[in-house]
Amino acid sequence: MDNNLVFNACIFDFDGILVNSELILVKFWIKAAGEYGYSLHEADFNSCLGRTREDIKQIQIDQFGKIYPFEDIYKKVQEYFHQSIEEDGLPLIDGVLLLQQYLEERGIKMAVASSTYRAEVLHRMEKAGITGLFPLILGGDEIVNPKPAPDIFLKAAEYLAAEPSECLVLEDSENGVLAARRAGMHVFVIPNLGPVTDLMREMADGIFPSHHELLEYLKTQVFC
Repeated sequence: MDNNLVFNACIFDFDGILVNSELILVKFWIKAAGEYGYSLHEADFNSCLGRTREDIKQIQIDQFGKIYPFEDIYKKVQEYFHQSIEEDGLPLIDGVLLLQQYLEERGIKMAVASSTYRAEVLHRMEKAGITGLFPLILGGDEIVNPKPAPDIFLKAAEYLAAEPSECLVLEDSENGVLAARRAGMHVFVIPNLGPVTDLMREMADGIFPSHHELLEYLKTQVFC
């Protein structure tokens, strides 16, 4: 781990880093797939983390075959998920507000860069009670090449007027880590639903079990 990390911009992934949506979504993917006679397990969803809707479609069709009724199952998942967050809200990842506040107080520029489409990100932020918390929000429908391509992170850096080498990305998926590295950025992993892979360990600048441990580490760093 780099003990002299210097950065002036921080780019947050959304699902799994800001909001605890992945655990809810995978439950509904398993439920909806089962209603159509398909056995989907939590581990099957790991390859879908950090992916766009179209990527998830292809991954699941490759797994279950061309007759897999992705569109019907996807619609069910969205219905279940939106009903859930309408009734119960969307929980934040523990400690993320303290982390965001700390960075803001030190003048760090911040953005959200998600594979989820922008309108859906905004809706989820509303249900999580964090509307307006970040000045820049980018969704997967606003770039051509999704993660693990670097496009969304490079676009965020451009909007923030920050050099890629000055950016720190917070991610929980292998695809996100690859995208950050390909963008020439620093990247920290805070695991959520998926496992920490060997590639993530190799590529990441650091891995932290929670936002609280990350915050304690950042308090030892120099900000430019």
